[in-house]
Amino acid sequence: MLSARDHYPASSHQHDISYLIHAYFSSTICNMIYSDCHLHSTFSTDGSSDMEDEILHAIDLHLETICFTEHNDYGAYKEKLFVVDAAAYHDKYLSMRDKYAGRIEILFGIEAGFQPTDHIYEYFDSYLKEWPFDFIIASSHVVDNKDPYYPVFFEDYPDDDAAYRAYFNEEYQNVLRYDDYDTYGHLDYILRYGKTKDEGFSYDRFADILDPLLSELVSRGKCIEINSAGLRRGLKYPNPHIDIVKRYRELGGLPPTIGSDAHEIHDMARDFDIIEGMLKEAGFSSYSLFRGRRRHEIPLA
Repeated sequence: MLSARDHYPASSHQHDISYLIHAYFSSTICNMIYSDCHLHSTFSTDGSSDMEDEILHAIDLHLETICFTEHNDYGAYKEKLFVVDAAAYHDKYLSMRDKYAGRIEILFGIEAGFQPTDHIYEYFDSYLKEWPFDFIIASSHVVDNKDPYYPVFFEDYPDDDAAYRAYFNEEYQNVLRYDDYDTYGHLDYILRYGKTKDEGFSYDRFADILDPLLSELVSRGKCIEINSAGLRRGLKYPNPHIDIVKRYRELGGLPPTIGSDAHEIHDMARDFDIIEGMLKEAGFSSYSLFRGRRRHEIPLA
């Protein structure tokens, strides 16, 4: 059973909206983001591109830094799906890092799928110390071990808003209970799969759970990620919604990390001009990049 975190086409209406947003954000900027720090290769269950092919494409795109962040969603799926073979992944990473040294910086990361369960945290306590990760993305892909990619997930809730609220609450529990990560990925990931997606999304409607969630992230010195895959999943904005990014900034949040969440080469660094516009609209003049778990700020201009 695969959770299809892969591409599917948006409707023509959604493409029209995305085009207008693209035009708005691109009217006064040129892309100044040269790092893509959320990439999946065939080492991830749902990855479709070879690691070396992605590296070569990144060089063609004139990227300066990339970070592979293969999936480890331990305990979320049967048959150990979405649990990367870390030894094989690390060996390949080292060979590629050395082969392309001087042409592009390649970092070693992981996307860790958290759930508010003690045995999951205990597993990651050991796992995340075992490997020399540059960058750890915390992500929530399931709620109560159910994946919102599948429409049956939403049958447990009276409407999309109730499902979204359950998802945000699970993220909040993770943030309260676990601390070994650098950024929280695609904070409103669930919006990709609701019937209404982000149509009519209102921060105020979820402020009672999002404010504590964002405040806790800020108080712990954690970044959030801006993830361009939301646009490829039919949303009007990257994940998270611009109103979440603005509120995070108002609360004192650090510059976000940036990733395409690409699972194939054609999505690498995609729509980064839109992300740049969102960052600036939210009041950020830089973004964050992690090396050896240490945060660096990269100016936008």
